[in-house]
Amino acid sequence: MTPLDQAWVQAEARRLAPLLEGEHAVVVSGPDVVAAAAVALALAQVHGATRRVAVADLVGDVAPLLAAVNAGPDDDPHGIADSFLYGVSLNKIARPIDAAGSVFVMPSGTEAVALEAVYSNERWRRLAAGFQQVGALLLLVAVRDVPGFESLCQYAGALLPVGERTAPALGDVRVLWIAPPPPPPDEVRKVERAKTVAAEDEGQRRSRLFASLAAAAAVVLAVLWSWPTLQARFFSNAESGAATADSTSVVASNAGTLETPDATEIPDTIAVADAPALSATDTGPARTRSGPLVVANPEDSASIAQFAVYFVNANTLEQAQPPANVEALGAVAISPVLDGANNTRWFRVTVGAGTDSAQAVALLTRLRDAGEVGATSGSILRLPYGFRLERGLAVSAVPQSIARWTQRGIYAYALRQTDGTVTLYTGAFRTPAQATLLADSLQQAGIPPTLVYRTGRTF
Repeated sequence: MTPLDQAWVQAEARRLAPLLEGEHAVVVSGPDVVAAAAVALALAQVHGATRRVAVADLVGDVAPLLAAVNAGPDDDPHGIADSFLYGVSLNKIARPIDAAGSVFVMPSGTEAVALEAVYSNERWRRLAAGFQQVGALLLLVAVRDVPGFESLCQYAGALLPVGERTAPALGDVRVLWIAPPPPPPDEVRKVERAKTVAAEDEGQRRSRLFASLAAAAAVVLAVLWSWPTLQARFFSNAESGAATADSTSVVASNAGTLETPDATEIPDTIAVADAPALSATDTGPARTRSGPLVVANPEDSASIAQFAVYFVNANTLEQAQPPANVEALGAVAISPVLDGANNTRWFRVTVGAGTDSAQAVALLTRLRDAGEVGATSGSILRLPYGFRLERGLAVSAVPQSIARWTQRGIYAYALRQTDGTVTLYTGAFRTPAQATLLADSLQQAGIPPTLVYRTGRTF
């Protein structure tokens, strides 16, 4: 690929990376499978900074993935086809391609892999669930025209189109698509100008040149004819013009003192999303059994403690209980959520709550250094919403309050506010719709579900 193509690949990866935040298995495809493979590889390198990522070649020796593996003549040639057709272990075929050992490529193997027997294999569903359980990401580069492609997307849970100007429609499959940016205006004008010039013959261009010269001559004559009048008006209004200029400079000076707050910067190595890539159960109106679920503190939207570290998904509440040393880190939330692929309830455990993604990065590093989160798990999520249980507490009253909520079966955590008081929350969610499962549980326990933007900090 040319350097220009590589520049496009990197730009496209940066643009699409936020769509994969919170995803664990995604099919990557497009009209140009080579471009799709290159973008998938770049996306893996972006997300490899925070979690383990595997890219599977379901095209067949597609150039970018083949070059990334850089296999020699004596290397093991086995790949996806050998695993699915002959039972070779996936762990054996996965090839690390980065120094940290967090990004892997699974080559196509010794036989054709773009087959219905491979694409529609039920095993993909189990693999997707496994990647979700450890917080890792599986990217499947595939060909859309192969029979079984739609089944593959359903097993994975989502499709990420590359190089598409319009969102493809694919049955019940979730499509992670955002419109590409339009061409720069200058480029559009250049293209249109080139088309116009090419369509003109020499006679047309000559006629336009003569017409332009005649118009210019007419303008020059008109200026010369009216020059005395213009000269008189110019000098007669010079003084009033100076006064106007002075007043304008004062307005500009005052305007220059206005200040606007800087937006929080997110490090390039972290892919954090505003939740554009959500399952059907996470989107739409947030309604509980007793009515709509609305945010009670919209005025706090500018100071949300939304960045958290994904710890684990568990099948039961008992399995979700974190160890004591992790719980001591603060803002440990256990949130019941539905898996959009098969509508299964999971208990998602996240740690921390910060207004800056750098805080979440530092926390993830601490967890990995302590061995609490391995290199195969852990990622950074944007979780703005939670349910407020109590507020205005003194720090000394927090342990007793949390104990009372625990006796009622509610897993609470505390965040200290800017005024020194403490607010207790339960759950942490990406959207209000995702929070309805816990809202119904709170209502059944006789607790009004007060959905709010999470604010404050751990202590």
